[in-house]
Order: sequence, then C-alpha cells, then structure tokens
Amino acid sequence: MDHARRRFLSASAVAGGLIVVACGNDKQGQNQPNPAPGQPAPEEPKQPAKPALAYGVLLCGGNKINPETGDKVFVFTQVNIDEVVRARGVGEGNARVMTDIGFLAHGVIKNPSNPGRVVVFEKKGPGACEIDLKENKIVRRIEPAKGCEFYGHGAYSADSKVLYATEYLKATYEGRMVIRDAADMKVIGEFPTHGEWPHDCTFIDDGKVVAITNGGGHIDGGAEPCVTYVEVPGGKLVEKITFDNPLLNAGHLYVSAKGDLAVVHAMREGYHGEEALGAMSLRPKDGKFKTMVSPANVTGAMKGETLSVTMHEASGVVGATNPYGTNTGLVTFWDMASQKYLSHQNLEQPRGLALTLDQKHWVITFGKERPGVILYDRETRKSPASPVAFECSSQGSHAYIHDYWA
Repeated sequence: MDHARRRFLSASAVAGGLIVVACGNDKQGQNQPNPAPGQPAPEEPKQPAKPALAYGVLLCGGNKINPETGDKVFVFTQVNIDEVVRARGVGEGNARVMTDIGFLAHGVIKNPSNPGRVVVFEKKGPGACEIDLKENKIVRRIEPAKGCEFYGHGAYSADSKVLYATEYLKATYEGRMVIRDAADMKVIGEFPTHGEWPHDCTFIDDGKVVAITNGGGHIDGGAEPCVTYVEVPGGKLVEKITFDNPLLNAGHLYVSAKGDLAVVHAMREGYHGEEALGAMSLRPKDGKFKTMVSPANVTGAMKGETLSVTMHEASGVVGATNPYGTNTGLVTFWDMASQKYLSHQNLEQPRGLALTLDQKHWVITFGKERPGVILYDRETRKSPASPVAFECSSQGSHAYIHDYWA
C-alpha cells in the first residue's frame, strides 16, 4: 500500500513564487477541417512523448461553495505538479476536478494493477466510490457492510483482486476489516480489528499482516485506543500496542519497509479540553514504542490532533502536520532512529503531507480561506527562497502523490 500518508500562505510569504492553478475542466481538442473532395486526409500530427513525472500527480479531496446556491459541494482533485512547475502558472490541462462526489474524500486507495483507478472513502460515513482518473468520473458507488460505516481508509491486495476497508459497527463502534471482491465491490468476508473505531491501515509482510489504528471508544468506559497487527485473512491478533496517555487516540500510521512504525494521535472521543494535545509516537524496528514529549515547546504546541504522517525512509525522517498547532498550524519533523525532534515550520492549517515521486520535496496541503499546496525541500525541510505554491481545493485530511496522469 502506498503511503502518501493526509493552505495558503500569506502573500508576503510566497511573493514572487506563487503559482495559481485553475481547477477547471480540461478543454476539448478543436475540430479539424475536413479534407477537400478526392484529397487524402492529412496525417495526424505525432504527439510528443509525455515527460516522466518527477514530482507526481496530487490527489486530494476538498469542498467548494456553489456560488449560485450557497450549498457546499465535495470535489475530488487531480493536479499534475510537474506541469504546474514547468508552466510557473496555469498550464493547459494540469488540473482536473470532479465537481461533486457527494462526500468529503479522506483516504485515496491506489489500484496496484490499474493506475487509472482509485477508490476513495469517507471518514465516519457511508460514502465511498471507485474513480476513473482518465475519464474523471465515478465508476461505481460502494456501500458499507450491513450495520457499518466507513472510517476513511483501506487497501487493495497485491494482485488487486480484493479490496479491504476499515469499518465499524454503528451500534457498538466495534472494528471490522471488511473484504470485497474488487471486480464488483461485493462483500466476501471480514475479520476483527481488535479495537473500536478502526481508522488507518497498512499491509506488511507481503500482505500477510495488516497494521491498524483503532481510535478507541469513548473516554468514559470505551475500549482503549491501540495499534494492532492482525493476520490476514484469519484475523488472529499478532500484537497490540497501547499508549501511556489515556487521553490520546490512535489516528494515522506509517510503517516503513523494514518495520519502523510512526503513529500520530488526536484527542479521545468525549474529551474536548481546549488544551487537548495531538501527539507523535515512534518505534524503530525492534525498538521501544515512545510518545514524543520533548522539546516541550513543540510537543506542547501540537494541539487538537496530529493529522497526516509520512516518512522519507532513506534518511529516516518522519514528518507530520498539526492543523491547529500554535493556534495557526505546525509541521514537525522527527528522526526515527533516535526518536528525537529535528525541526518544525509554522504554516496555516497544514493538513495533507506526502513526498514527491523523486523524494526531493515534501508536499503539503494547507490554508483556510484560500486552500492550497506548497513544496518544502526534503533535506532542509523548509520552503525554498522562491517557493512553489499554488491554490487547490485541498481541505481534505490528506495528500496523495500518484504516478499516473492521463
């Protein structure tokens, strides 16, 4: 499963480097004149080969207000960042938007054998669908299992024949990993997540085990939050990780190829203290699971929730977003091996976080009134002197970088 594991800087912060993307429909090709009678049709001009993607295509959910009705509509956006950077502005056809998919897309699930297809899930709701990226349309709607709702994430099997989704029973919050035949999206099985309100998931060991974050039940008597490692498809519990702080839930996770684990947290269900913290926990392969507590001025500023998390595996640097950290927003970076803080940047409501395909930039969706995207240098973990930033409907929780552009 890919991990690109989910807004606009002030004008002074991006002066001279702003790229505005018009997220509209692509223009269709112009009609060609008919050849004269008896004359051969002109040869079609050869299309130049598409350059390989270095940055990649950003996929994200968001919402817009219909100016005519005032209603909120939920959109799904594709942006070819390579074309945006080359154009240094609005490029022909570098963005595609589905104008109303009916729900706020949370997780975006890549089909391993068909790069032109993805599945998107709603967080805490019945919304899910399969999207054809080339046609820019919904292929089919997906219904949750009986008595359940989706909780935002899932994954395909390696052969793309099976789709898994984190779901919970509405009556009890008990977690289920629901299995569907990817050909028709019909439910063919399920197994327990061994917790309540399961959210994120990552398949490891060639798909034989899945790591799952279980957000936990209500703070007054609900199941404790945890990360579980579960055998697939039998559902046997392999390992269960709980947390020292009972006020933290289990939100999103990243598991590296060698088994390093990063988990980000938000407040427990039923706890609404204004000073409630999000948090970051790290466990290097064969190391101890540890929630970061220093430096206190940084961990104390990670308020509300730590949302998206991803890792540059070659360097062991983990990045995470806090939309409400320091009251405006915070992006933090940590070293996995030493389990120590590296640096942070203040940014208005950062939400999605991913790495470009060439691993040279962090991609961050951010902003409140004017949502957008900004790229940080991967090594310095800062925006360059002439930043790459552009507007985009990106109010969803995450940013996903894809290697496909139609």
